[in-house]
Order: sequence, then structure tokens, then C-alpha cells
Amino acid sequence: MSFGIDHPLVAVADLDVAAERAAALGFTLNPRHSHPWGTDNHLLFLHNNFIELIGIAHPELTAYRDSNGFQFAKVVEERLAIGEGIAMVALESEAMSTDHALLTARGFEGNSPIEFRRMAHLSSGDIEVGVALNILHDPEHPFLTQFLCQQLRPELFRTDPTLERHANTATSITAIWYVSDSPVRDVEHFRRIHGDDAIQTQMGGFKIHTEKGVCHLLNDWAISEHFEGLAGLPSEPARAVALTLACEDMAVAMSHWQEHSLPFVSLNAHEADIPPEVLGGTVLRFSQTTV
Repeated sequence: MSFGIDHPLVAVADLDVAAERAAALGFTLNPRHSHPWGTDNHLLFLHNNFIELIGIAHPELTAYRDSNGFQFAKVVEERLAIGEGIAMVALESEAMSTDHALLTARGFEGNSPIEFRRMAHLSSGDIEVGVALNILHDPEHPFLTQFLCQQLRPELFRTDPTLERHANTATSITAIWYVSDSPVRDVEHFRRIHGDDAIQTQMGGFKIHTEKGVCHLLNDWAISEHFEGLAGLPSEPARAVALTLACEDMAVAMSHWQEHSLPFVSLNAHEADIPPEVLGGTVLRFSQTTV
């Protein structure tokens, strides 16, 4: 089995500004929350996964190490040091102990799952929720980090269905696009996570099939073939640079962006790209799922 895309963590320099831009793009955001390691976030819930906007809110806490010695906020800081963008990607887990055993069998050894708890701001009041994480980190290529994420109180995580309704009609993340100076090298990281059967070659790199969505791992030339606006993009460090979002109505989305004077590139009647400077240094490709 492979692990489905749960949420990319988009590192932003100013979380309030990013939240304003996300709202202007037509996303509905949840309230701001804090982590014990010095980051704050907003979540953009979709039907079966979501986007996390994350920023450094408390620099005095970023030295925090979990029980494995991993410094979560430091990866966010390192990503921001080269510009806004996707720092890590969370993968869905519903049975952490079983999934951890599978990862160990595939070659990811050393790190044990951890738990952390935070206060969630619900309409009924604040309540403590918890999450279990299993960090799959390569210090040589930190922005390829993926991690298993299991909600310990899933019934408290998605309590407001209106948060999944967006003016831009986005419904889910269907693909994450990575650029790499050596896809042949870096695909081994993904192979240890998702297994041999999930890996497929494609022009300029590899396609990693997950239970929810696809990860594309490509060289700079191949990325520019798919995203003209990313031509000339440096391929180092290896990192995620774009998301594909399924949406219900491209015309509605483009009309919303026009009303808010936001730049976009219409590729055809059913696809359009939001350039990376609009939100979190990440290209957002909207693709209408029904025609």
C-alpha cells in the first residue's frame, strides 16, 4: 500500500498576509492555531485532504526537539530561508502502529511515532485534540520530508462542513509536483515510503501513486514542460513547487479571481494556474473535474 496525501505544509513568511491572500483566492479558512514548537497555522479544508499554511509565530520556541530529536519548526525556517514554499507533506494514517511497522520493513528505521496535543477552537468552545506523527526525514534533502499523520480525535477534526466550501469551487488536492536535480536519486526516498508498486517512470522523472493523489518527481526541464511559468526554476534543493487542485467550476473560479484582481493564467476552458507569488511560493493549478 501507499499512503494518501493528507496535506502539504506551505511555509509562509507572514501568516496573516497569506490568510488574506488565500481568502481572496476564494478559500475558506479555519481559525488560527498554534503548535508547541513555535509555528502557527491556518487550514484550508478540502473534501478528502487539505492545505496547511504555516508560519513562524514564536521564534523563541523553534529549538524544540521531539523525542526523536527532530526539529519540526527548523524545516519550516530552512524553507523560508530560500523563499516561501512547501516545506513538508503529511500523509494519512488511520493505524499508526501498523503503518510504522510497514515503513520499518521498507527501510525507514530509527524514528518512533510521537504524539502532540493542542487546543482546537470549535464553535462549541475550545477543546484539546491530539495527533500522532511519524516523521520520514532525510537531512540531506529536508524538503522531501513526508510524515504520517493520524488524528487521535477525528470526530473533532472536521466538525464544520462549511469550511470545505470554497468560492473557487476547489474540492481536493490531486497532485503534488516536485523538482529535483536527480529524480533517480530522490525516488528512493519515496520508494521507502510508498513501496515499489507505487512508483512509475514518466518523462523526466517519476510518478508516485498514493491512496489519495499523485506525487510527480521531475527534473527542471520536465517541470517546465508541465508549468511554463516555472521555466528556469533551480532544481536544487529538491522540493515541491506546485499543487493540482480539482475544482467543480473553472468559470466560477476565474470570475472570482477577476473580481479580486488576482493574476492567473488560463490554460484552457477547464484549467488555470495561479502563479507562485500569489500564495506561498507555490503554483496552484485548478483543474475542473467535470465538463
